[in-house]
Amino acid sequence: MSRARAERRGRVAEWAAMIFLMCKGYRILGHRLRTPYGEVDVAAWKSGVLVIVEVKARNTYDAGAYAVTPMAQQRITRAAQALAGRWRLTSAPIRFDLVVVGSSLLPRHQRAAWYDEARL
Repeated sequence: MSRARAERRGRVAEWAAMIFLMCKGYRILGHRLRTPYGEVDVAAWKSGVLVIVEVKARNTYDAGAYAVTPMAQQRITRAAQALAGRWRLTSAPIRFDLVVVGSSLLPRHQRAAWYDEARL
């Protein structure tokens, strides 16, 4: 798949994930959020929790889950902490979710796909 096509597929997957999450009652705070540590695909708010969502466009759920390596998790965690500071939400709990788009009819949402060990 070409780089441009993969980029387009990723953008479509992010929009599908945001619509899916809004239908589930999440308030989208932003998407494609840049920080000094990297980019956060989607940031949302639900029930007093800052939810950081990594979106993967993959043909199977497992392919999406394995694409979020421990190194990627650390990068996303640091980026989430930077966003929480920017938005003055440092006291709010942060949850890291995964949404895989393309593995079934609806996006597959895995809540608490990983944890920030430093905050436990």
